[in-house]
Amino acid sequence: MTVPSLAMERTALAWRRTSLAAAVCALLFVHEATTDSRRTVVLPLAAATVALLLACVGWLRGHALDRGHAGISDRPVATTTVAVAILAFIAVLSVLFNG
Repeated sequence: MTVPSLAMERTALAWRRTSLAAAVCALLFVHEATTDSRRTVVLPLAAATVALLLACVGWLRGHALDRGHAGISDRPVATTTVAVAILAFIAVLSVLFNG
């Protein structure tokens, strides 16, 4: 294997770890929405939806890198950045509204 292909493989694995972590976060948000006796379940379900989107983006990017399609697109990185920012915003709202 050449050095660039090893770098692509490491990057693919990083995207897959991101995808797995986002999927686990989505499950935790769904668990929070279904077991907590709060008035609203909208915020945890919104966070779960965003986390699932992030999991899909990470899995697709990792799969593309495994097949050798490195691409020059910044779209997956931008989508990940926006998703994490939205999750942080939802977390702040959840703490403010639910104490």
